Amino acid sequence: MSRFLQAAAFMALSALSAAPVMAADYTLKVSSPTNSDVILKWMEGFKKGVEAKTDGAIEVQLFPANQLGQIPATVEGVAMGTIEVTAPASSFFVQYDKKFEVLDVPGLFGDLAEAQKVLADPDVEDHLSAYAADQGMETIAAFPHGPLGILSVKPIDTIAALKGQKIRVAGPSALATGPLEALGASPISMPLGEVLPAMQNGVVDGLIAGLPVFTTGHYYDVAKGLTVLPESYMVVTAVASQSFLDMIGPELADDVRAAAREALTEANTWNLDAVEQVKSIWEKNGGKILTLSPEDQKAYLDAVAGIMPKAEADNPDLADEITFMQDAVKRLSAQ
Repeated sequence: MSRFLQAAAFMALSALSAAPVMAADYTLKVSSPTNSDVILKWMEGFKKGVEAKTDGAIEVQLFPANQLGQIPATVEGVAMGTIEVTAPASSFFVQYDKKFEVLDVPGLFGDLAEAQKVLADPDVEDHLSAYAADQGMETIAAFPHGPLGILSVKPIDTIAALKGQKIRVAGPSALATGPLEALGASPISMPLGEVLPAMQNGVVDGLIAGLPVFTTGHYYDVAKGLTVLPESYMVVTAVASQSFLDMIGPELADDVRAAAREALTEANTWNLDAVEQVKSIWEKNGGKILTLSPEDQKAYLDAVAGIMPKAEADNPDLADEITFMQDAVKRLSAQ
């Protein structure tokens, strides 16, 4: 090859390598308080779906483990439009719309698989999407994180053991705090990222959370007795900024919504096995799984039932929301 042709080829290759990479038109940040769990699995599927459906027009950036701040700050960020999506426990949204409180009601779902099926039903998804709409938010996905467990440095092997204990709850809703108060405990609403040092320093004795939180967060380093609460599940709600959805236009917004719902299939399937593994992981790290007696399980559920009249009085929408969920369970169980 002549020197002229060599130079021309070099210039052509240089021009190609210098060509700018096309940047996305929009960036969508997703925040979560945890890591290595079903929320992250959903986030990863959501990112893949959004970027594929929009041909790269939207770049999705994932920020698990409170990288964008503690839960209250990220929820406020979504409401203000500075964060596009956050996915914590549903309780943290009750202050924006009391309808979210229905997801704290024990006894709605028979098991984890049923909770997944109901929350992924299109009619239920459409219903939940309207929550907090007047606050600039839209629920784009909801899914159970796992059965609720309670862990304390003072093991809760009986309901009576709750008396006098300071227990972290996800949010300050009546259903999150009322049953514990009725059983003599002191519930404290606190972001998840603050709980471990709070337990180490004696600020709180323990916490209530979805079972996977205890293993992914290495809580076996501070306490060993993990008690599963009856008929109770922690539900995650992935909530998007309405201002962001409006800004990107209806076509891209529909792609975001579709990707959020489609990502549930793989995440929920993965989580069925992950929740089953929690108990063995816990025990391998020196922990113990504590089971309440049938009498104590009833006492806990009775405490929940006892708070319901007050919860419904404080939240006029709650009874209708419970009926809606119960009807969805019946409809889907008949299919």
